[in-house]
Amino acid sequence: MLTFSDRKADPTDVAGLRWMLENLDPEGRLSFLGMRRVEIHLDALSLLPGCVSELIGAENPEARVLLVGDSTRIMRAGEDLKARVWEMLSEVYGGAERVILGSADRKLAADEEALREAEAAVTGADCVVVVGSGTVTDICKVAINRAGDASPLVVVQTAASVDGFSDDVSVILKSGVKRTIPSRWPEVLLADLRTIVEAPATMTAAGYGDAISMYTAPADWRLASMLGLDSSYHRAPVEMLLEGGPDVVGAAEGLGRLDPSSMEKLVRLLALRGIASGVSGSTAILSGAEHVVSHMLDMHAGQTGAATGIHGAQVGVATVVIAAAWQTLFRRLDPAGVDVEACFPQPDKMEPVVKEAFIGLDPSGAIGDECWDDYKQKLLRWNANRERFEAFLRGWPECRTELAGLVAPFGELARSLDLVGAPGRFGDLDPPMAADTVRWALLNCHFMRNRFNVVDLLYFLGWWTPGFVGELISHADAVGKSLGDRQERR
Repeated sequence: MLTFSDRKADPTDVAGLRWMLENLDPEGRLSFLGMRRVEIHLDALSLLPGCVSELIGAENPEARVLLVGDSTRIMRAGEDLKARVWEMLSEVYGGAERVILGSADRKLAADEEALREAEAAVTGADCVVVVGSGTVTDICKVAINRAGDASPLVVVQTAASVDGFSDDVSVILKSGVKRTIPSRWPEVLLADLRTIVEAPATMTAAGYGDAISMYTAPADWRLASMLGLDSSYHRAPVEMLLEGGPDVVGAAEGLGRLDPSSMEKLVRLLALRGIASGVSGSTAILSGAEHVVSHMLDMHAGQTGAATGIHGAQVGVATVVIAAAWQTLFRRLDPAGVDVEACFPQPDKMEPVVKEAFIGLDPSGAIGDECWDDYKQKLLRWNANRERFEAFLRGWPECRTELAGLVAPFGELARSLDLVGAPGRFGDLDPPMAADTVRWALLNCHFMRNRFNVVDLLYFLGWWTPGFVGELISHADAVGKSLGDRQERR
């Protein structure tokens, strides 16, 4: 049988990936891989003019090529990267324009204000070139869609911080809540390693934290499939993703030194993650309980006026805790002891519980209403699939074996974060997270959105209590402290 294990998944071989996915998906359930070209090497930036010409035609000097970025200054080999890109584009295209989204005194967020600003800018562009973070890239992907234009999009990736450079979805803020919405594929991704290696080490550590969610999120996706709550699960993109995982975990120590070859492995994996998500038609393969914990922390920061932490760093720490939750489930679940009737609360019971979880954060109730609207859909699907849950319990030994194959030991994940120099505990994050904020985020994370994950199962089993969450945090903190003590002795 053909599998991705037979052939190394290479994100720069777009045609090869497309061929493999088509052969592993004879029923045609996966979405089309809509990118044309991915380049990952030391001087990928030099390809930019040629890539734009390929998209809009070489004989088009008056084309309106729009360079989009935010106010963050990014250096490459001693020069300002965005100034260099502008020089490269404006030398060829007389109609080139440049726009900076947001302002220097406010961190750019993918909110409605930024989306409107970007939509006005990209409307009518012959080609859009975005340089910078995952946020500004997400904004451009949505803006081009909203403008209704077919403007091709070229992404110049400047850090190995997230996987959103190579997919067709975007994370935006809706009523203060992070939501993932369909957007569009970039035609071209240029991952310029010379720039990426010079990015702040915290960005690389964050990218690694985001990447290791591959050792919990696919298990959440498979769990939802087993329980009848998500029909989109497909083994092919999971194989594609996990096939690149060991390379990156093995490169953790090199990433801690910002070694270029290790960095290339991380960039390649992040690109594969985006592609896996795009062809799956859902971010479920990448974004399980660990991501929603990070979204909860962001929501808390946004509502309280606190500084927002780095997404990938938060995800990495949360992945350790969620892996510990999975491993507790694998050890302790005894189907004979499950009170199935008690596992199916009705909406009239859950609505006040969900809204109460957010009322302290937002007395207006708007966030609670937004989260309940999403959660209610999940709860209804859960209640409609009681027979699948009963079958899941009957087949628990087989289900446990399959799910355990998708989850890495939490201690190993924590050790790899330590090697990279990434935070391993919530208290190590920058800014540090208060213990009560972390407990709130973990305890209520499953109320935030309609995607089923292991926390939902633990909640319906009656396990997800303050005591259980405190136990998980203690396990993760103990490993983190042990690693910290060891580091001090080095």
